[in-house]
Parts: sequence; C-alpha cells; structure tokens
Amino acid sequence: MSDQIPLSQKLFEKGKVFTLSNFMSFIRLVGAFYLYHVTMQHQTVLAIVVTFVLVFTDFADGYFARKLNQISELGKVLDPLADKVTAGLVFLALYLEYGLPFWIVAVIIGRDILILLGSAFLITKLPYVTPSAMPGKIAVTLLSLLYLVYLVGYEPLKLPLEYLAMAMIIISTIHYVFVFFNKSKENKQKDPS
Repeated sequence: MSDQIPLSQKLFEKGKVFTLSNFMSFIRLVGAFYLYHVTMQHQTVLAIVVTFVLVFTDFADGYFARKLNQISELGKVLDPLADKVTAGLVFLALYLEYGLPFWIVAVIIGRDILILLGSAFLITKLPYVTPSAMPGKIAVTLLSLLYLVYLVGYEPLKLPLEYLAMAMIIISTIHYVFVFFNKSKENKQKDPS
C-alpha cells in the first residue's frame, strides 16, 4: 500500500514534484511577497490584479491536480502553506497601511501558526499529509474578500466581513483541532509504542 512509503519519499515522489499544480502553488507562495509589496505601496489596481491571479491559481492548482492525476503529498503541503503565507503578509500590510484592527491580524496569524505546528507534528507521525479542508478554504475566500474591501476602502462591508471571516476562522480552527486529535488518536491505535 502506498501509504506505507515514508513521508520524506512521498513528498518528493518521482513524477509528482514538477507538476503544473505544484508550480501554481509555488507561484502563489512567491506571489504572496509581491502582493505584500504592492499593497504596502498602495498600488491598488496592481494589487487587485495580483490577488485575482493568486486566487485563480489557488482554485486551479487543485483542479489540475485532480484532472491531470497530479495529486501529490508535496502539493498538499505547498497549497496550504501558500495560503497561510499570503494571508499573513497581506493582513500585516493592511494593519500597517490601511487601519485593519490588530486583533484580526493576531487571530489570522495565531491560527495559522497553530495549524502549521499541528501539521508539522502530524507529518512526523503519519505516513501521509492531511489535505486542506473546506472550512479552511471558505475562510481563505472570505479573507480574500476582506482584503479587497480594505484595499478599495469600501466601508459598508468592512465590519460585516470582518466578523464573518473571523467566525469562519474560528470554525476552521475548531475543525483542524478535531482533525489533529482524531489523526493522533488513530495513529496511537495503529502504533501504541
């Protein structure tokens, strides 16, 4: 069974590293730093274009991974990592330049650190990577909308989207905590040592 291959080998499985979907995730990861830069420079139109490119690649990487049979363990790591780096950087920029409340940045970055630490722990214990889940993807979509609302300065939607995005962040965090404990419990039952 392929799940018995060590994770280090599965991450860099031959034929599953240099794929279109992994390339898109990598572009998104690098693009996060460019998006931070143009956001800090108040280049609104360029920031909106870059945001749409990054959001498109976020959806397209999963589509192409499935369509071209390129689902890989590396992609399951790159995709959420790109989401977390992008969110952390753009919301830091919104706090520094656009007046986003600090508590929102703290919640976003705190949640992402918690998820990354939990994922790092699970990677050492499980023979596979746990993929992103729908609550996290919905949270990322709402955060993207919140980013755009702040970027263009559309005041009527700021507060409602802040609360909606934070509610989804809390729901997705609870989901990931349950996944973490369930996966840990399953692993202990399989390997009681």
